[in-house]
Amino acid sequence: MWLWTATNFFPSRKRCCDQCCRRQLKVGGQEVTEYYHRGVVAHLIGFALPIVLDIEMIRPGEGEIVAARRLLGRLLERYERFFDAVEGDALYFESALFELCRKHRKHLLAVLKENNPALLADAKAVLAGEPDLVRQEKNGRTIRYWDREEFTSGAAAQPLRVVRTEEIWTHRERVAGKWIVREKTSNWFWGTTIPQDVMPPRQIAQAGHERWSIENRIFNDMGAHWGLDHCFHHDPAAILNFILILFIAHTLVACFHRLNMKDPVRGRFSLIAVATQILLGIVALSARDSAWRKGRAKPPP
Repeated sequence: MWLWTATNFFPSRKRCCDQCCRRQLKVGGQEVTEYYHRGVVAHLIGFALPIVLDIEMIRPGEGEIVAARRLLGRLLERYERFFDAVEGDALYFESALFELCRKHRKHLLAVLKENNPALLADAKAVLAGEPDLVRQEKNGRTIRYWDREEFTSGAAAQPLRVVRTEEIWTHRERVAGKWIVREKTSNWFWGTTIPQDVMPPRQIAQAGHERWSIENRIFNDMGAHWGLDHCFHHDPAAILNFILILFIAHTLVACFHRLNMKDPVRGRFSLIAVATQILLGIVALSARDSAWRKGRAKPPP
């Protein structure tokens, strides 16, 4: 399965280009214009490695779904065998994407929210009462699952399956110098074309929550430690090339860290620590010792 996520790159209030998106912010009581680039990123989920497949930049004044359709069409040409299902936020629960996935025999999984009020109301009415499954997870959460098929929606020509989860956990926080433990509850609804005999509701919920894990493992980590928050050259082609090269570098280092390092050593070094050591090794390498600087050897007599 692969997941797409829209994210912002390189916000600035001073530099802009003809491909920048714009938004108005209030700073010190005054409205200022902020320029930024925005893209839809496709990455695989269900794997230990964070693997980005491709990115499609969102043009000024363009909706996220328009760019997502272009990205999906390109991925279906290049990586059609890499995935069986596509996942997205509630915004991706729309007829054109359902039809495109159906045409290429791919499933679609999306969060169900108020943007589909009729289907959500039907799901709340049907998925009530006693749950189909209750599990106590290792992290202390109690999760209840409801799972039904044969829902109809104007967004999809075929019947849909809706999975509801109710998650209950305790949250400990410090308020006014005292520790307070509170019980919290969250409800989630997912609409999908994946049938029950292919994927159980627990895996549907896990896939649905994988989005936030990817956000932390890729975008937050790369913004904090890999320079994804710095625009080296404000040009649309340069920005896209920099992002793609950074994704490739991140994937290669993650593969080395996960697959090449022995467990005792990997436990002592984080991914960013390994990347730092590689960088220091490149800096310390003398230019005259570089393989690309050495001349060709003379042919044998």
